[in-house]
Amino acid sequence: MPHEPNAAPNGGDLLESYVIDRIEDGAWAVLEDPHGRTIDLPRAWLPTDAEEGTTVRIEVVHEADGSSTHRWTIDVAAGRERSERIRSLRDALKRAPSGDLDL
Repeated sequence: MPHEPNAAPNGGDLLESYVIDRIEDGAWAVLEDPHGRTIDLPRAWLPTDAEEGTTVRIEVVHEADGSSTHRWTIDVAAGRERSERIRSLRDALKRAPSGDLDL
């Protein structure tokens, strides 16, 4: 099934959302998609304030001359949703009993 991109606020296409897994040697970023696949790309392609754990989205901007540009943006809403989902999962974990344990 072909991927149907979402509309970006400026009329471009929003493609996939990624989380910055890590920055290597300050020059490369390793991003993970929702399916656990990773891609490496130059750190300079990402917003300057993006850091490990930041959710970013790639946007394809269609220019008037028919060309297109790829732009990476921070997805604040998706990052907040991800943090809330992780917090909810963490809170749902069973807690160890308090007090002394008999072995």
